[in-house]
Amino acid sequence: TDSFNLCRQYEEKVRPCIDLIDSLRALGVERDLALPAIAVIGDQSSGKSSVLEALSGVALPRGSGIVTRCPLVLRMKKLGQEDEWRGKVSYLDMELELSEASQVEEEINKAQNLIAGTGLGISDELISLEVSSPSVPDLTLIDLPGITRVAVGNQPTDIGRQIKRLIRKYIQKQETINLVVVPSNVDIATTEALSMAQEVDPDGDRTIGILTKPDLVDKGTEDTVVDVVRNLVCHLKKGYMIVKCRGQQDIQSRLSLAEALQKEKAFFEDHPQFRLVRPGCTLQAAGAGTWGQQVTLYFIVFIFHF
Repeated sequence: TDSFNLCRQYEEKVRPCIDLIDSLRALGVERDLALPAIAVIGDQSSGKSSVLEALSGVALPRGSGIVTRCPLVLRMKKLGQEDEWRGKVSYLDMELELSEASQVEEEINKAQNLIAGTGLGISDELISLEVSSPSVPDLTLIDLPGITRVAVGNQPTDIGRQIKRLIRKYIQKQETINLVVVPSNVDIATTEALSMAQEVDPDGDRTIGILTKPDLVDKGTEDTVVDVVRNLVCHLKKGYMIVKCRGQQDIQSRLSLAEALQKEKAFFEDHPQFRLVRPGCTLQAAGAGTWGQQVTLYFIVFIFHF
């Protein structure tokens, strides 16, 4: 399609620019110079990890507690169809090459435990995950810890304040696009992540809403969710997208990411209300790449505005 070709041309031109930004961030230049970025935020258990794994094709740490305990720079590089998957995890002064996508979750957990302590608190120290594959978009995201309100177990009593401070450090910068992940089955007005994004971006110029878990919406409230997706409830200039990713039950039954995408496609096609949401706002609208391409295009335009 024309939009796909346009996006491809933009990506080819801007890839060196994204690489430069990534290299500068790795060198710590961000301390002195604001770099364009895409930050991913959400309340705890919002489905943030599921969205990122659907986009990157790799399983990231997930669970009921705080699973992202350090900022994770997820750097995706699109390869040719004939090329093989490869990955790399970098943190502190360490660098580990990966040959299998299945290695990622364990290595990220190891890195977080080393940096932030086993099951304890959070850290500002960056972990970098590079995923090179034919099936990912050319895109770099910064995944931030989920917002929590109550300390559990041996977590610091002020863990909620610490997480908000870390998130605010990233999202307040005018150079950052904020991807806010919100479950469809909660009142969007009560979402802490969206509230934080609105504080730093009151006009919604650089905020994109990602609605998750549409299969958990209570019967009778589907039309409200459709109104949110259509940008009629809490207006954002860049609007909303709605996605259905793997749930915990899917993972326990070993549903693959490819199967999850097919399941998502069938869900939206068969749903009486959600099949009416505007084309292009679902992850599976034209394949998993669509959502990534759309965000990439936003980012490219964002960079060229500097």
